[in-house]
Amino acid sequence: MKAKEYLKIFTNRKLAVTALLAFSSGLPLPLVSGTLDVWMRSESVDLTVIGIFSFVQLPYSLKVFWAPFMDHFRLPFFHARAGWMLLTQALLVVFIFLMGQLNPVTSPWSIAALAFLVCFFASSQDIAIDGYRAELLSEKERGMGAALASVGGRVGFLVSGSLALVLSEHLPWSTVYLVMAVCMGIGMLGALFAPETLGHVERPANLKQAVIEPFQGLLGRKKAAQILIFILLFKLGDVVAGKMLSPFLIDTGFSREQLGLVNKGFGMVISIVGGVLGGGLYAKWGMRKSLWVFGILQMFSNFVFVGQYFAGKNDWMLFASVGIENFCASLGSVAFVALLMSLCQTGFAGTQYALLSSLFALTRTVAAAPTGFLAKSLGWPLFFVLSALLAIPGLWMMRSLWNEIPEKDDRL
Repeated sequence: MKAKEYLKIFTNRKLAVTALLAFSSGLPLPLVSGTLDVWMRSESVDLTVIGIFSFVQLPYSLKVFWAPFMDHFRLPFFHARAGWMLLTQALLVVFIFLMGQLNPVTSPWSIAALAFLVCFFASSQDIAIDGYRAELLSEKERGMGAALASVGGRVGFLVSGSLALVLSEHLPWSTVYLVMAVCMGIGMLGALFAPETLGHVERPANLKQAVIEPFQGLLGRKKAAQILIFILLFKLGDVVAGKMLSPFLIDTGFSREQLGLVNKGFGMVISIVGGVLGGGLYAKWGMRKSLWVFGILQMFSNFVFVGQYFAGKNDWMLFASVGIENFCASLGSVAFVALLMSLCQTGFAGTQYALLSSLFALTRTVAAAPTGFLAKSLGWPLFFVLSALLAIPGLWMMRSLWNEIPEKDDRL
């Protein structure tokens, strides 16, 4: 991709809004996963409990059940998607703030309840954002749109991961979560400036149509079941390794500030580089080759943490392992997001994207839950080897799905 095409990002309103909304989408998750994991581990909460806390993320897997409602009904302010974005973002501000007012040792189940509500409204926000993005971007904008969605989400992760952890070394957790609640306002700018898409998008005429037709469109594809299983498996290894990464680095001897600056900060900067480069390579290679090459790199990147284990508390190795893993994971995300967008039909994009992304969320929730037990049973080196091997089934499935993966936008 030429330099002038990259410069268009800064003058293209649709792509700028895509990045802002991706930031808003990415911000909440670390606050109920990675950052919360570090908070709990620093308070000596057991690894098994930390793993079980993954179940608060179930709304990300179940959002398909209320996505048709959000596709069909519109709120009486702004356009259809933007109204839902603003409402869910406002509620996220409230519940993120309330999470920080509790203690994970004395009030673990209250924090779990609030974390569940954060996940519910964050996943609802994603229904509106993902559907909007799938309808907004043209085929030519799809590759860079997927890259910006990945980059914007990673920047959101950077703020609620890296910045939050660095702040936690100097401020109480209640203040940290207050700052994160305020940061949701940045993402709200994306909803406020989001251009209308209703002029060329036909909405479901009734709730029944909003429920039935999106599923018929997806399940009517050739090898639909295999495609859905592939979505479940493509990032399985990445998810398993990622859940225990912060506890692993803490056990290795690194401080929370080092986690914030290197694992979350430097790692996210590298992932942004990977996202932009991945968008350019995707535009050149197309979806099939990108999924194959990026998926293989994503798998092998998990082995670097075996090296980190034997290197111990080595700062240079930390930079190397974190950089390699985040770069490769970001490449995989670009191709993965582009695949999900290409499978959606205009008018039903909110529900269809919710179904597809909820499958990935199901992987993230269910597969992550036993990771604490596996890490304790296997030890860190074998755990990370296992996480890499778990990527093989998804890559193997690409052999039979090669001709069914859309190389170009074929949305109706």
